Amino acid sequence: MTQNGAAGDSGTTGGKDGGREKREPKRRVRDFEVAVAEVRMETKDCATLFLAAGEPMDYEAGHFITIDPHQFKFLEHFIAHLEDQKGQREKPRAYSLGSAPHEEHLIVTVKEETYESGQTPYPPLLSPLLAYHDAGSSLTVRGFTGAYTYPKDIRERTDNILHVCAGSGIVPNRGLIMNSIHRGDGLRHVLLFSNKTRDDIIYFRDFQELQERHPDKLEVLHCITREDPAGIPNFRRGRIDADLLRAYIPDPGNCFVFSCGPGITPHARRAAKERGERPAPQFVETMAALLTEVGLDKKQIKQESW
Repeated sequence: MTQNGAAGDSGTTGGKDGGREKREPKRRVRDFEVAVAEVRMETKDCATLFLAAGEPMDYEAGHFITIDPHQFKFLEHFIAHLEDQKGQREKPRAYSLGSAPHEEHLIVTVKEETYESGQTPYPPLLSPLLAYHDAGSSLTVRGFTGAYTYPKDIRERTDNILHVCAGSGIVPNRGLIMNSIHRGDGLRHVLLFSNKTRDDIIYFRDFQELQERHPDKLEVLHCITREDPAGIPNFRRGRIDADLLRAYIPDPGNCFVFSCGPGITPHARRAAKERGERPAPQFVETMAALLTEVGLDKKQIKQESW
C-alpha cells in the first residue's frame, strides 16, 4: 500500500493488517514495462492512469505496485539534491491498485501532493509527475504485493463487508469491490466514503454506475464535511462517527471492515516525539478506535494508511 491510498511521495507503508490469516506462498515480485493507455482526471488534482502491461498480470485486488523515481532521467538532479539532503537513497514509491484482476488495465490513481513550508519535510518527487502523465508514455513498475486483500476464509467469516474510506484511500477498495461483484461471491458491500466536497470524490461515476447495476450488492454513502449536500441522493453532511457506524453494523459479530485513508505519518510521529507529545490521530486511527467502540474485534478489520 502507499502512504496515500492513491500514491505516495514521502515513503511507503506495508499496511497494517488487523485480520491475520495463514499466508500463501509469495508471488514472485518482479519488474515489468507498462504503457499508459489512458489518463482520466478524477478531480482537479487527481488522475487515474490505465496501464497496459501486454501480458497477463497475476495479482489480487488490494495489492500495490512500486515505481522507482530513478528511471526518470529528467528527475536526476532533483533526486541527487534530495538524496544529499536526506543522506540516503530515494526509495521506490508505492501505489495501490484500483483495478481488479479481471479488468483490462492496471489502474493507478495519483493525487498530486504539495509542499507546505514547515508542514512537509521535502517537496513531493513523483506525484506531480504521475498526476499529469501523458497517455502513450511508458514506465517500469514492480509488483505485486500487499496485505490489504480479502482473507482466504472471508465467506466463512461473514457476507457483510464495510468499506470505510477517506479521500484517495478509496483506491484499493475500488478493486476489492469490483472484484467481489465480478466473481459473484455472495458478499454485500457498504461503502462509507468521506470527502471534503462533492468535487473531491474519486471514482464518483464508477461507484454510481456500479450501485445502479447491483443495488443488492453495493450501497454507497458519501459523507461530505465542508459543504451542504442536502437534496443529493446518497450524500450526508458530516464525518463518519460512531452513530453512523452502528447504523451500518447492526451485528458487530457479522461484519468485516476495510479502512483506508490518512494516517499518522512518520514525519508527524517524529515531530510529536520531539515536542514530548502524542501525535494527533488521523482518519485511520480514529476509525480504528470507533470500530472497536461499536464492538468489532481487531481480527475483523484490515486497514492501510498514507
